[in-house]
Amino acid sequence: MERDLTRLMSTAFDLVVVGGGIHGSCIAWDATLRGLRVALLERDDFGAATSANSLRIIHGGLRYLARGHLRRMRESIRERSAFLRIAPHLVEPLPVVVATTGAGPHGRPAMAAALALNDLLSLDRNRGLDAARRIPRGRLLSLAECRRLFPPFPVAGASGGALWFDARVRHPERLTLAFVRSAAERGAVVANYCRVDRLEVERGEVRGVIATDLVGGGAVVVAGRVVAVAAGPWTAGVAGSEGSPLPQAFALNLQVAGRLAEAAIGVRAPTGPGEDPIIGGRRYIFLAPQGDSTLLGTWYAPADAASEAELIERGTTALLAEFQAACPALGLTAGDVVARQWGRLPLKAGRERGRPDALADRYRVMDHGADGGSRGIVSVEGVKFTTARQAAEVAVDRIVAILGVAAAPCRTLEHVVDGPEGVLDPAFEPRIRRAIREEMAVRLSDVVLRRIPPDAGPAPDRERVTAAARIAAAELGWSPAVQESEIDDVLRRLRSAGRSPGPPA
Repeated sequence: MERDLTRLMSTAFDLVVVGGGIHGSCIAWDATLRGLRVALLERDDFGAATSANSLRIIHGGLRYLARGHLRRMRESIRERSAFLRIAPHLVEPLPVVVATTGAGPHGRPAMAAALALNDLLSLDRNRGLDAARRIPRGRLLSLAECRRLFPPFPVAGASGGALWFDARVRHPERLTLAFVRSAAERGAVVANYCRVDRLEVERGEVRGVIATDLVGGGAVVVAGRVVAVAAGPWTAGVAGSEGSPLPQAFALNLQVAGRLAEAAIGVRAPTGPGEDPIIGGRRYIFLAPQGDSTLLGTWYAPADAASEAELIERGTTALLAEFQAACPALGLTAGDVVARQWGRLPLKAGRERGRPDALADRYRVMDHGADGGSRGIVSVEGVKFTTARQAAEVAVDRIVAILGVAAAPCRTLEHVVDGPEGVLDPAFEPRIRRAIREEMAVRLSDVVLRRIPPDAGPAPDRERVTAAARIAAAELGWSPAVQESEIDDVLRRLRSAGRSPGPPA
């Protein structure tokens, strides 16, 4: 996989995808499998924003059961199975436990019925899955079993627990990259650090995009019959007058030191609607084991309520307080936090049923030509990692119809994506060279923060970042000044995320 801007500018593409997060990458992969000529442009690195900062859980939709949304539940079950099937090197079953309490909807009889119905509605969940990736049946747990999985398990009012299985994405940034690599291996031309400045439209019909090469400088003109914009919170900005932005929620997860549980543990946050305007209070918050650490999430706030720095600090304090109140035996403090992850998600804003300031439930695929805009522009606004593959399928169905071509049917439910993890050299230096030579790492942050998984070695400290920079400089021809600038950039990003690499030089 190489960054070939000459080929990018000399090819007439069927489809230009703007945005290399999980949704744009899935669109590029799906379209390439169907035989379309595809270009994929990303202004930063692939999967560098919200896609890399999820709680890493692929949900099977059990929460939809209580609302009677069986169709949506079946969709989530199918998508969970799809990820386990097509990316077995990066997605694995995850046990999830919540407490059973009282005699109502959270009591043992009600939860036993819910688990039985969940199993019945997902009888086909293990079709085509390897034994190690199959989803077991759910069951009730005793208090003793709950404490074995999670010693600080909340005891007040709990009669035990309910256990079911979802799926965990080990490294979402590498899963996004796997889709990009798979598309590139099948002919897609991909480029990170290529910022799309505007869509080129003539006589009401899109002709491609005008972009800027953020590495070497200069304009990049890419011709395409259809442009699909999947740029997350920046989608409407890229589409310009062709799209109207949805209000956004700011979402924050925390990573704390230590593996606190052997399952994802869900507890009820004690906060009410006043402190939790997005969800409406009493939401479930989760601890999810991640290697030798634990992810805590998720805290939400209106994205325009304060600066990003203020939201991060307020959210860190609030989320720790919520976990401590829900589970006092945890004893968590700010000193336990080793990293903070954040992103932006769309709100309903009158486009779905429910409170306008609640999180959007459904992804949105819009054909702007069919809605009075320029022909050949499709935008995709995703809401969660779980449905990214499905949203891409819907978008590419529409793209094929716009093109009016005889394309192959969608194959992304079954087709395994590129899986380099099994052959990665465990040594530090070969991994860095591979990231640059084969995985389009352009910046030091690409290498340290996304190409090398966190469990591939020690957490990145100043010494490790500097060692990586020396190897990258030799590969990419950096001057000493550029090398120092890249080191400073990574250390700043680590401090911003709460992953302290030591004091500034």
